[in-house]
Amino acid sequence: MNKMLIRFFICAMGLIVFVSCQGKKRTSHSDRVVVATTAWTAAYAEAAGAGEVVILAPFEMEHPSEYELRPGDIPEIMNAELIVYAGYEVMTDRLKKGLDIPQEKLLLVDTDYRYEAIVQSVMNIAKHLGTEDIARDNLFTVRRALDDGRSMLREKNMSDKPVMVHRFQSSIAGELGLRPVVLFGPSAPEASEIAEAAKKEVFMIIDNFHNPVGQPLKEVLSDKKYVRFLNFPGLKGTKTLTDVIRYNISQIVAE
Repeated sequence: MNKMLIRFFICAMGLIVFVSCQGKKRTSHSDRVVVATTAWTAAYAEAAGAGEVVILAPFEMEHPSEYELRPGDIPEIMNAELIVYAGYEVMTDRLKKGLDIPQEKLLLVDTDYRYEAIVQSVMNIAKHLGTEDIARDNLFTVRRALDDGRSMLREKNMSDKPVMVHRFQSSIAGELGLRPVVLFGPSAPEASEIAEAAKKEVFMIIDNFHNPVGQPLKEVLSDKKYVRFLNFPGLKGTKTLTDVIRYNISQIVAE
């Protein structure tokens, strides 16, 4: 009798383990593990419908592109089914040459807030994951956030206003209906550039939160509103592309 109970117990445990393993099996493309270099490339992967995204550079980093790979990152990278990167990260050369990663696992995306660029990058990721329908739904949300911003600026009579803007933020400024007339950065403006910029009639100075170099312009044009836009999610409570868009809109319209 005891032997029968033991055999029953062993069979039952085997069944439990089998069912448990079956439950962990990835049953759809959206369950594939994607490694993203930064919170920005991760936001693209999530918008594309990735079910599990591992982010290498910590969310709270002010300059995520400067993150260097650590030993603990290597297993995540090697086990990933797709690695999404933007090309300007410090880790790029090591990803492409130093780790013997199959080229088909590396996917370069264009991180930009022009809507057409967002669509192209998100859909490229989605095609690799087989999640095009999810991606289209998420892109609709991004489009709506941009449209809401444009409408808000029109209501406040800010549409088509001339702005002085950091080069890395000119895309989203244009998408929201502002008119960049002076570009500066990414290096600090020289004295001649500051003098020339001071002659321009602008509505606002838009700097880059991750690489702010517009302080001298702010000092010369002290009567103009000065704001800093985000690119990378992670700061100011942002996690997604839509979060960043809405945060930047709030900086424009804030009193």
